[in-house]
Amino acid sequence: MSNTREPRVAVVGATGAVGNQLIELIAARGFQLSELKLFTTEAGAMQTVDAGGEERLVDALESPADLRGFDIAFLAIPAPRAAEIIAAQPGPILIDLSAANRPPSDLPMVAPGLTPRETFKQLRNSKVFAIPHPAAHVLATCLKVLGARSGFVAATGMLGASAGGMEMLTATVDQTTDLLSARLELDDEEVQRGFNAFMREHERSVATAIAAQVAKLLDRSLPLSIQVVAIPVLHGSGLTIDIQRPRDRTGNGEDPVEMLRVAPGILIAEEGEPLGVIDAVGQEAIVVSVETRADSLSLWCVFDNTRLAALGALWIAEMLALSSPTLA
Repeated sequence: MSNTREPRVAVVGATGAVGNQLIELIAARGFQLSELKLFTTEAGAMQTVDAGGEERLVDALESPADLRGFDIAFLAIPAPRAAEIIAAQPGPILIDLSAANRPPSDLPMVAPGLTPRETFKQLRNSKVFAIPHPAAHVLATCLKVLGARSGFVAATGMLGASAGGMEMLTATVDQTTDLLSARLELDDEEVQRGFNAFMREHERSVATAIAAQVAKLLDRSLPLSIQVVAIPVLHGSGLTIDIQRPRDRTGNGEDPVEMLRVAPGILIAEEGEPLGVIDAVGQEAIVVSVETRADSLSLWCVFDNTRLAALGALWIAEMLALSSPTLA
């Protein structure tokens, strides 16, 4: 641990889609730190990124030992590399963003608006924290706000290329360019990402993970059916949610639109206005439009998945700084 009151922070995966958002948010939210070190897991890579208006060098992480001496390390990298670092226990508190695509383990999985402050205080001595999938965060947030405790819930997550990181973004751009030039050639196992929406085993496994994460975040299980589809947009994602309309003890339900409107982190779209995934890009809020019926609700939620993941990770660091004299 650092002897200063402000933490030494490392971002591993600084050149990735979520890593870039983390760096931007650290500056935008004024997170107080004594040192910010940027790493990539690409061997030998020497790059620079913009960090609060300053060009910062990104070093290659040669081994987990490079993280010794830091107080907090964000792991915005693929799961295998994150697992190596976690197993090595290099010293800092590790915030694992790769956990988003896995069912919850015994690691604490927390998120702003969903994890009570008192619960977080009980976890402050943990050395690793897991980040839920942004779609799980959105789904759990809406269900919590609406007070859904029973009844069937159906959801479909539509994930843009940025949900798969920089590699997926690059592949989508390259394929789209080749398609427009009529020169796309795919390998036997390769999926067409440009101008295509699809569901594979990966998307099915992500759907399973999201359902388990929602139950973990809400601390209860609901009859939940969720599907995940990859869609041909670069940034941002969407989620449809269909639920039974919540009712109070008298049989009359509160206005769900107003319940959502006053909830932190949610922005209600203007009635009658078209709402697309692109409308949420760059925003920290979940943008929601609602259709109400006598017995059910249909929600269309759009969100910036990379920004929401980064926001959840930084929130953990902020909470740690508040709860620890060493990090405050």
